[in-house]
Amino acid sequence: PRLDIAFKAPPGNTADAYALDVLSTALGEGQSSPLYQSLVKDKELAVNVFCYIEEHKGPSTFNVTVLVRPGKDLKDVEKAVYAELEKVKSEPIPDWELQKVHMMERHQTAQELQSTLYRAYVIGETASIYGDPNLINTRFDKIQNVTKVDIQRAAKMYLTGDNRTVVTTLPKPKAVTASKEDRKSVV
Repeated sequence: PRLDIAFKAPPGNTADAYALDVLSTALGEGQSSPLYQSLVKDKELAVNVFCYIEEHKGPSTFNVTVLVRPGKDLKDVEKAVYAELEKVKSEPIPDWELQKVHMMERHQTAQELQSTLYRAYVIGETASIYGDPNLINTRFDKIQNVTKVDIQRAAKMYLTGDNRTVVTTLPKPKAVTASKEDRKSVV
C-alpha cells in the first residue's frame, strides 16, 4: 500500500518555496529524518517515507509519500504523518537539523554541478521557466538563507487540511490459482 499526500505550494523560486524545500528535506530525507524515525522505526507503520517539493513556474506541490507496511491501517498512517507536520508548526526544527539540511544541500549541489550536461540543463531550465539563467549560481544561497521562522511560517500557511489532496494506492489482490486437482478435472 502507498499513501501520497500533496499540499498546494507556491510557485518555485519564491521564498516560501525555498522554505518548503528545506522543510521537505528536514522532514523526510534519510533515515534520521523525523518522518522516517516516527513511521518506520518507532511505530512500524511504514517501510519507507520521503518528502519533496515539486517546483513549477505556477503552483507547486509539497509531497509526502509513504510506503505502508502491509497490514497496517492507512488511516493510522495518515494520522501519524499529520502529527509530524503539526510538530513542525508548533515547534521550530532543531538547529542541528537545519545545519544537516544545509550540509546535504551543499553536498548535493556540488555533486550536481560537476556534470557539464546537468549545468547546461539547469541553465536552460531556469532561463526558460524563471527567466533567470543565473539562478544556477544563486539558488544554493537562497536555500542557505532559509531560517527556522521561514520554515514554520510556510508550514502553517501551506500544510493545512483544506490545502491537500490524499491518494491511497492499494496493491491488486493476488489471483487465486487453481489447485492441481482442479486443473486435472478441467483437462
